[in-house]
Amino acid sequence: MAADANWRWIAWLVLGIGGLIAAAGVAIGVGNLRHVLYGERADGIVTEIVRDGDMYAPVVRFRLPLGESIEVRDLASGAPDFAVGDAVTVLYRPETPADFRLQTFDRLWLVPLLLAGFGGFWLMFGAIAWALSNGADLAAVGERAFTVISVSALLIGIFALWSAVDLYASGGRARGKVLEIRESRSIVTEEVTTPAGREVRRDVERISYAPVVRFTTPEGREVEFHGRGGSGSSFAAGDIVNVVYDRSQPGRARILSFIDLWLPAAVAFAVSLLFGGAVRLSRRSRNRRLPS
Repeated sequence: MAADANWRWIAWLVLGIGGLIAAAGVAIGVGNLRHVLYGERADGIVTEIVRDGDMYAPVVRFRLPLGESIEVRDLASGAPDFAVGDAVTVLYRPETPADFRLQTFDRLWLVPLLLAGFGGFWLMFGAIAWALSNGADLAAVGERAFTVISVSALLIGIFALWSAVDLYASGGRARGKVLEIRESRSIVTEEVTTPAGREVRRDVERISYAPVVRFTTPEGREVEFHGRGGSGSSFAAGDIVNVVYDRSQPGRARILSFIDLWLPAAVAFAVSLLFGGAVRLSRRSRNRRLPS
């Protein structure tokens, strides 16, 4: 009974955290949706990319209906997703033009989807804890959770593959130069076992490297973007690389390599296959144990 009560407390805690995260995603999405449905639209142009440490913020200029020109700075991101000269559509509130959104999928929906998805995983684990508190079969609960993970990874893989194929098939080609290798540092906690057999926790610094690449379009526009990050780097400053980019939005660019273009889809499909295979093995094992 005590174990069941503990699982219920864990379930309520995890469900509460997941609900708050998912609610934040929904709230941001609803706010962006209001701009899409009720906001005014204006043609804008990216006039500058402001770099603040490791963050990049686009500065956009657009005109109000009466001809007044307004320059606004959008939220910064870890990698530049626009280039100077990009044409963008601005969604703004007529009474407060500084309250605006840029009409791109990433700027409108990526953060709400990530928050909602992350909150959804917390809710899933909370549901697992709740099921265990009510005496549910652990194998059956695990199979359902693994199925959700497998299907989610499959959908992410399909989207990533579609995006990569679209960019590769219709994108422009250019030669780019690696300006620098950007280091990103993070601290993670891991458990290790000492020679005496005791488990201890320690903080470990992880370093990720990402090449910063600049190329020039046939129209003479200089574009800077980040390659995929990793624990190591096969590039060095000054290297010349082949680049594929979106002709209408050159800031959406990738190095022509497996890691930059195809790895995200490959990883997502591998995760889907791994968890889906685990579900099939679990079901087969349970069916064999059932009395005939």
